[in-house]
This record gives sequence, C-alpha cells and structure tokens, in this order.
Amino acid sequence: MSTIVDFFQPQPILENVTSAMIVLFLVFEFGNLPRAQQIAGLVLIVVGIAGAASSSDWQDVLLDGIARSRAFLLLFFAVSWLQFPVSRSPALRAVRQAIINQPSGRRFLFLSFGVHVLGSVLNLAGLSLLTVMVEEQKDKLMRRRLSLALMQGFTSASLWSPFYIGMVVVLVALPSLSWQQVAPGGAALAAVLMVSSWAYDRVMLRQRGIDDGVRKKFIISKSDMLRAFVIMALLMSSVMILAEIASTSIPVTLGLVGPIFSAVWYWAIQRSSPNALRHTGAMVVQVVAGSCMLRNEAMMFVAANVFGVGLASAIPAGDLSAAVNNLICCADLKLLAIILTFLLSAMMGLHPVIIVIFFAAVLPPASIGLSDWTVGLIYLACWGLSTQISPVSGTNLFMSRVAKVPPHIISWRWAPPSTFLGAFVVYIIVITIRHMTM
Repeated sequence: MSTIVDFFQPQPILENVTSAMIVLFLVFEFGNLPRAQQIAGLVLIVVGIAGAASSSDWQDVLLDGIARSRAFLLLFFAVSWLQFPVSRSPALRAVRQAIINQPSGRRFLFLSFGVHVLGSVLNLAGLSLLTVMVEEQKDKLMRRRLSLALMQGFTSASLWSPFYIGMVVVLVALPSLSWQQVAPGGAALAAVLMVSSWAYDRVMLRQRGIDDGVRKKFIISKSDMLRAFVIMALLMSSVMILAEIASTSIPVTLGLVGPIFSAVWYWAIQRSSPNALRHTGAMVVQVVAGSCMLRNEAMMFVAANVFGVGLASAIPAGDLSAAVNNLICCADLKLLAIILTFLLSAMMGLHPVIIVIFFAAVLPPASIGLSDWTVGLIYLACWGLSTQISPVSGTNLFMSRVAKVPPHIISWRWAPPSTFLGAFVVYIIVITIRHMTM
C-alpha cells in the first residue's frame, strides 16, 4: 500500500519505511526459505554491499537496491489475487478442456498459444490451468514435449505482456522505453518463437514420441468462449485505461486493479450462493494471509537488486563501455554477445533480473552504439528464453513439480535445444529489423 501511496504522493519517508518493512519481512521469513535460496540470496547481498562500499554514498546505493524491489513485489502480490477466481471460473475451465482435448497433431500449438493467451493476462494462474495435461502423462518423452510446449508459450508472453515481471524490469532498467513501443514487435516475436519451438518438436521429438491416444472431443460453447474473452478483455482494458489516465506504472496499476477485479470476479462466480459475500471475504483474507508465501520472490528480487546496483556502482560504466567497443566493433556482434551472455549466465543460476539490472547500469545501450528499442526487445526475448534454462527460475521450479523431474533436467537437458534455436531466430529477426530501420 505504501508503494502505491508513494507513487501519487512521493515522500522520502515512505520509501524508507517500505524498504525497512521489506528488510524486516525477509528477516522474519529467512528461516522458512530453502537452504539453497538462503545461501544464494546472502551471497548476492554480500557482493552487492561490497560493491556499494567502494562508493562514497554506499548507504544510498544500498537503499536504492532495496527500494527498487518494491515495484516487483507489488506486482507479485497483485497477480496472486487472480489465482482464486481463475481456478473456479466455469468459462476458463471450459477453455482448458477445449485446449487439452485437441488431437495429437495440433496439441503442441494449441497448448503453446493457449497458455500464451491465458498467461499473458492471468500470469501463473493461466499456466496452472493447463498443467493437468502434463501431470496425468505417463510417458516421459510426452511429458517433456508437453512441458516444453507450456513453457515456451508461457514465457514468450514476457515479450509483450504488461502483466509479466520481465516487462516491468526491462521498462524500469530502460526508462526511455514505454510498453506501447515494445509490445507490437514483442508480440510478433513471441508468435515466431512459438512456431519455431513447434517446428523443433515436430522434426526432432514427435517422430520418436509415443502418442497418448485419442482424447474425447470437447467443443467449447460460444457462451463460455465469450465469457472467457470478456473476463480477460475487462482485466486488460482496466489496467491499460487506468495506466493511461492516471499515468501510473504497470505494477502500481495492477496493485490498484488486481485485488478489486479479483474480488468482484470471485463474487460473480459465487453469486448464486446465499453466502457469496462471506465466501468472497474469506478469499480476501486468504490472499492477504498467504502473502508470506511471497518470501522466495522477495528474497530473490531484493538480493538481485542489491547485487546489480551495488556491483554497477563499483564498475565505471564508461570504462566498461569503452572496453566492449574496442573488443567488439560490430553492433550486430554486440547483440549476439548480449544474448549468449544472458542465456549462459541464466544456465549457471543467475536470475534474469540480475543480468538486466547489471547490463542496463554498466552498459547503457547508447554507450555501445545500440538503440534502447533494440536492446529492450533483446532483453525481453532473453528473459523468457532464460527462464526455461535457468534451474532457479520460478517457471522452471513450477514445471519441475508438475512434470515430477528435478529442475536441472528441464533447464540443462530438455529446454536448451529449442531455447537456443529460439535465440538464434530472435537474433536474425532483430538485426534484420535494425538494418531495415537504420
């Protein structure tokens, strides 16, 4: 709440109070974090503080790193409200049934594009709707194919959806960019990525797969389709209209719209029950009480921001930019280096937020002869691709539980071929557009 108030009535005290509350939350919840995340978070924070210590105003650098995480945590909290009405919506259940009952020849595309559309508005709640297809799959290769279809469709929405944390991070890191500037190109790239992933599956995996039989045909009714469309259109338009009228950032807008929209939606689902209001109130209490479950996200994003800001303050941006320009003179090769560094760092366990914040701070696009639009599009594409091959990404951890395999199996064995193919496709398209618009 203080983050929202601070946006409309900026007060230094509010930023300090919110940052202190975040630190206290992490202190109290630290013991409930997985051991690996405790170690990773502490290492990132210590390195960030060490980097900030080299600056004369290291206290401000440290506070800035913590304060930057406020917007991201607000987005996570806002999106968490959606999971309750989504799981109970008859219209969205019908959409899920229509998608998962497609014949084997077109199931991959329907899964990818279906979860892409649902996830672009409903975020992780949209992905969870369709995971039942992976959970009930017995054949290991089919589990791999269906998991990759879901991951590719879901993560590629980061290229254009304002409801994704990747979009928020990139827009914060490159403040000259707006959502309206990158969304059209991002949406086109997302479609190409899903088609390239489908082509890889069809050529390399499908011929060796074992089909899971013919599913009972399910035809979704026009009323269910219309209701599902209206729900997502209302949510998207509410966010976009408020952001345009009030000039609010996406996290702040979602923080205002998400809880109210979810409560009204949940009540509408329960309205035939005499206890609809009581059930809705119980849902609100459950969401607020469950906010402590955001401890993992809070630790990761606070640690990543402190690390990125602290390290960036210790490295002179001008010196690093000059070194990169001397080492790589061709702009196209610089883009390739960014993509490879991004993806390989993610495979080694660095969260994408660390990479984006660090790159944006020490290698501003203009300093290496690239436009913000070009670099922003590359960051957005790499964000989605890297979450598939990072063993610590939220999407990977979620899908590993669904597919019942360790996260490193997905990130280091299943996903890399289609991920690096997608990265190559993105690179070719972006440099082609870049040369056409020069």
